[in-house]
Amino acid sequence: MCWWIKKKVISPETLTPKSTEKITCAELTSLLKNYVPTAQIIMADNWKYLCHYDDIALFLAQDQTNKMEWIEETRDCDDFAFRLKGQFSIPSWSGLALGICWTTEPYSHALNAMVTEDMKLWLIEPQSDEIIDNLKDIKIRLILM
Repeated sequence: MCWWIKKKVISPETLTPKSTEKITCAELTSLLKNYVPTAQIIMADNWKYLCHYDDIALFLAQDQTNKMEWIEETRDCDDFAFRLKGQFSIPSWSGLALGICWTTEPYSHALNAMVTEDMKLWLIEPQSDEIIDNLKDIKIRLILM
């Protein structure tokens, strides 16, 4: 890069999600029940915007949640998951179909969950920003959106 060209700084606050596809929370709950029939699902609103995968990946690349130091019991998986959900709770992003979930298998763990425009459930590991699509060995017991 030339010295006279300033590097453009991108932060989550300057990004705007592309998604405009709404889903009612009743429809979203029904969709999630197809993926995780035994999980408790709690919705906080009447509708959400479905996530655009690329928006979430770009947001995660800018967010610093995964850079926090892990500390047993005081800054562990649930703290990372709540922090990442909080990072998405800004104008333009807060209405997305993105929340927090808890698993029981292969072990008890807190992650983030999102539903994309193609009606697919994905998990996000907030400690590494890994977006997980293979849910076959994961048993989810609770989703909050």
